Amino acid sequence: MELLSAYQFIALDGLPIKQAEWRVQARRLGLIGTVLIASEGINFSLGGTRQALQAWLDYLSDSHGIDALTVNWQPVDEVPFLRLRVRIRPEIITFDPEVAPHQAGTAEHVDPVRWHELIQDPTIQLVDTRNQNECDVGTFRNAQDPHIEKFSEFKDWAVQALDPSRPVAMFCTGGVRCEKAGAYLKQQGFDQVYQLQGGILNYLKQIAPEVSLWEGDCFVFDDRVSVNHALEATDKGICAGCRNPVDGLAEGNLPPWDEMGRCTLCQQQFSTQKVAGIKERIRQMALARARGDRHLGPKES
Repeated sequence: MELLSAYQFIALDGLPIKQAEWRVQARRLGLIGTVLIASEGINFSLGGTRQALQAWLDYLSDSHGIDALTVNWQPVDEVPFLRLRVRIRPEIITFDPEVAPHQAGTAEHVDPVRWHELIQDPTIQLVDTRNQNECDVGTFRNAQDPHIEKFSEFKDWAVQALDPSRPVAMFCTGGVRCEKAGAYLKQQGFDQVYQLQGGILNYLKQIAPEVSLWEGDCFVFDDRVSVNHALEATDKGICAGCRNPVDGLAEGNLPPWDEMGRCTLCQQQFSTQKVAGIKERIRQMALARARGDRHLGPKES
């Protein structure tokens, strides 16, 4: 089995019709995962056989003109999704609807080999465009962490923290966030903006671990939670309360609450109703496992 993650910024219309047609096509091919579509393009992560995934790519290209996808292939023992979802969104990655990479241009794409050399230049501003919980799992050596909780906060951080006169090298998991961030920085007057082509996953695939500048694991948006340099699942738990990847959780990924309902890991305060709901969801997951079934857990809820 394989996992295929891909995106392309391209003008699309008739989204409800495409949503229905693409759902039928993906189901016919036996694919599961998530497909996000918007007027600005498509962003998806699907699992299935290599033959079925290639047929999906051929279908998008031949029937819809989506033929310049940035793709990441990963072999997996088991597809890390439970079901198929095809959703219409205002953006394929939430940032700013006014930022359109396919219309305004974006950062210069740099392949992993060239990137490896580029980020060793001391004049480069190396920037992780991902959220705080992702950066905490792993990042590039000497990268700036914007400490954001959602990607739309990157704009304010960038104009305050980055120097427009110096080159910027950005990275994210698969590349799609950097397309938006790069277009935004270009609009703000940044001349030299680079992004890692294919994102972190492409770098881990092409650069040997013994020379790699990547430190830690890479957070991914599926049931694997994170992968190591060999793109193998690390079995890291994801907190059922704050949904952050954390080591040392109790059975069922139950957050370690104090007597006041405050999580000792993330310091969030949970209401009595929220705690009861999380505990019930974990109980239902345990019952499903006892029956030999799979239950929609915290990441899918």
